[in-house]
Parts: sequence; C-alpha cells; structure tokens
Amino acid sequence: MIGILLIYWIWKGFANLALEYDKNKWGYFAIGIVSYYGGTLVSGFIVGLLAVFISGVDSVNDDSFTNPGWNILFVLFGALACYGVYRLLENKCEKEKELQKKEGIDSIGVIEEN
Repeated sequence: MIGILLIYWIWKGFANLALEYDKNKWGYFAIGIVSYYGGTLVSGFIVGLLAVFISGVDSVNDDSFTNPGWNILFVLFGALACYGVYRLLENKCEKEKELQKKEGIDSIGVIEEN
C-alpha cells in the first residue's frame, strides 16, 4: 500500500512539473520512477558492499538484512534520489524558460547592451 502511495506521489509531482513547463508528463513520470528505484537499488548495493568489506561475505548470508529497518532506509534513499532528480529537472526547465524568454523571435536583430 505504501508503494502505491509513493508511486502516486512521484507521478503527481513529476506530472505537475512537466505540465508547468510544457513537457511530456509520461516521460517525466518515467524519469521519476527510474530515479526512485535506481536510488533504492544503488543504496542497497552500497550497503551490501559495505557489509562485505566490514564483516566479510558471511555477514550477508545471515538474516540481518530481512528486518524492516533496512527497507525503510532504502525507501528513504530512493525518495531522496527522486527528490534530487526532481530539483535538477526543475532547475533545468527554469533555465530553459529563461533562455526562451531571452532569445525569443522578437530579439532577432536586436543588439543587446550589457
């Protein structure tokens, strides 16, 4: 149930961002989902590598990674990755919008004074 709410939250945020800047909302939703699951995957991989380097390969085989605390940690890392990608896209779109205003069709042939 929480996974469905997270997917809805990601869809809503990225779709609103896409609509605000006249982009494809399904493309931005796909970027959001990939960033969330990519963040969880990368964080799990890093935690696994750290566990192997610190305690050896045998530490990964026991049941210490099946408690809900690790799942919450990975969800938080996924949410942070998703939020980071959201902010990057927002800044990128804002710069594109400013550039479009600055270099519009009306400014062709006009000498800009600095």
